[in-house]
Amino acid sequence: MPNIVNKIDRMRVERGWSIYKLAQEADISQQTFHQWLEGKALPSYKALQNIAQAYGITIAELVADSPLIEVTPEIKQLYDKWNCLTKDERQSVQSIVENYIKAKTK
Repeated sequence: MPNIVNKIDRMRVERGWSIYKLAQEADISQQTFHQWLEGKALPSYKALQNIAQAYGITIAELVADSPLIEVTPEIKQLYDKWNCLTKDERQSVQSIVENYIKAKTK
């Protein structure tokens, strides 16, 4: 069974939902879900959209292998500035940050 189907099923169980409940909420048939579980079929993009909506998450969160991080305006600003640096400048900044963290944890 592909990872996405495992994740969908795990999330279903975590919510205490039956397969019937998931099928109702995501507008898919129970038979379709059973086919996914048995590896006989894979979810379509539309089915993934419906499942994500039923779970109250984005499709990106549904298909991501790990939790997504929120990009705050502050992080975006740092990222944009980071991209303006040359490779050597990035290495220098990284070294400064690493030294700062080492000194702070002593």
